[in-house]
Amino acid sequence: MEKIEARSVIKFLHLKDYSARHTHDCRPYDTVMRWKRNFQTGHMSLTDEPRTGRPLLTDSAATVKKVEDIILEDRRVTIHVIMHETGLSYGSVKKYSR
Repeated sequence: MEKIEARSVIKFLHLKDYSARHTHDCRPYDTVMRWKRNFQTGHMSLTDEPRTGRPLLTDSAATVKKVEDIILEDRRVTIHVIMHETGLSYGSVKKYSR
């Protein structure tokens, strides 16, 4: 069962006033309790909320081009300089500089 489907089942059973013990067949009990608490406090969305600190995914051609331009300008440039100039993480710079 997909995560969104399981959350839908939990939400449905929560709205029907089923307890977490009757609901946890589709997911672990702790997960069901966490989602029931979300629904009880009024957060009815079934999707994950954006969190601070979550890495941003960038595969844009402009970002790749910027990294390539920096490297072509100075072949001895360090990853840390590229990180500072682009705002990318260490791993992303290594990925784009290959």
